[in-house]
Amino acid sequence: MPNYRLLIEYDGRSFNGWQRQKLTSNTIQEKIENAICILTRTDSVKLTVAGRTDAGVSALNQVANFQCHEGLESKEFLNSINSLLPKEITIKDIKIAGSEFSSRYSAIGREYYYRCTTVRRSIDCDFYYHVKHVPDEKEICRFLEYVQGLRYFKSFCKNKVDKRNFECIINNFSLELKPESNELMFTISADRFLHSMIRALIGCALDISRGRFGLDEVISKSVIGESFNIFYLPAMPLILNKINYSNE
Repeated sequence: MPNYRLLIEYDGRSFNGWQRQKLTSNTIQEKIENAICILTRTDSVKLTVAGRTDAGVSALNQVANFQCHEGLESKEFLNSINSLLPKEITIKDIKIAGSEFSSRYSAIGREYYYRCTTVRRSIDCDFYYHVKHVPDEKEICRFLEYVQGLRYFKSFCKNKVDKRNFECIINNFSLELKPESNELMFTISADRFLHSMIRALIGCALDISRGRFGLDEVISKSVIGESFNIFYLPAMPLILNKINYSNE
């Protein structure tokens, strides 16, 4: 059977995350799988996804793949499946991938961004975290530089166990200040992320910038994986921007 690759955009605010769950049907995975089953008249379809986003997290270019019978890579199918999905979920593209392609295991990187605002907002306020102190850009950038050299992230996640020993490779972690719009834009990319890791890292950066932690204290604890009282930022301003593959 053909292996289909989907490019997906979704507003995650009203869902209980990507992954299908036993106690709720309100997940992005289940909504899409059900729509595919209706259109293909099959009993079940299993989507593999590049990154299982948490509740509240949105995506601009999520990638998933599934196997099904031939003839789905058409504009008509794309229009039909979108007509069955809630307006918060859009399938942007569908195409046949190679049989060896896995949206998860073929990926070499994931890029997210997280937006903050230094002023109160009403329009799109869910997509911004309101920073109520004057952020110290120098201290934030010192922390971001340290994190890019770190490989062991047990201190910055909610995982209790991890098959890969809490190791990740951060390819980029940067801050863009936009004074004209009172914004701070964090961009982070890595080969993988642990549970709530991004929200912990950015929360820690902001805590350092307001003097709640010193960078030396954070370094001494994180290098040995010691837990400390990190503020995990809200999920809604976090956006999955893109998935990277070696042949693209």
